Amino acid sequence: MITAGPPPVDPDEARSRLLDELSKSEYDDSPGFLQWLLGVIEQWLVDVVDGIDGTSTTQAVLAVLLIGVLMAVAVLVLRRTGLIRRNPSLAVAPELDADPVRSAPELRTASRDAIAAGRTDDGTVLALRALVRDLEVRTLLDVSAGMTAHEAAARASRAYPDLRGRLLRGVDAFDTAAYSHRATTEKQADDLLRLADYIAESAPDLVAAETDGTSAADDEAAEAGPGERS
Repeated sequence: MITAGPPPVDPDEARSRLLDELSKSEYDDSPGFLQWLLGVIEQWLVDVVDGIDGTSTTQAVLAVLLIGVLMAVAVLVLRRTGLIRRNPSLAVAPELDADPVRSAPELRTASRDAIAAGRTDDGTVLALRALVRDLEVRTLLDVSAGMTAHEAAARASRAYPDLRGRLLRGVDAFDTAAYSHRATTEKQADDLLRLADYIAESAPDLVAAETDGTSAADDEAAEAGPGERS
């Protein structure tokens, strides 16, 4: 007689449970965090395997989806906490607001020196930090703690819509330098530094920026509905 296994685990519910667990204060960026996270994933996988009775295709599909969700969440968490990083080769901090805070010209000079020395990953990271710092000083970008390179590029493209493609390529190079096991090329680093130089000397399209900001606010208001507007 075949007994029914436990009900399949919904992927959204599984992700919600894991995120709730990660938000607890006892789970910080201490040396044991990575080991704990891997243990949580392992336990989830064990629970899923135990819940599959081998007769349900639906349960098997849900199990595969759940594994994918857990892996995606793990990568995002590790990346946010800085545990996924090319520590052996990256000599500078990848955070956009890393201390000590240096001026945009200082960061561009450091980037140029790093590229000349063959440290293209450092040069790429410093170039983007210079670009972001320049926009922050000019009040074109509000840098918040934990802001990602792609978030910064999306906001920068509001003031420089014609440079959106170059900004996206630049942050892709930044991600490669900061988080990948692949090294950036000299051209990638130099292109991003040239972009930082160009933006520092160019006037923003304030009309486009204001229009984009207004559209975003209108979209949020529309999503909120008439009963939630102030």
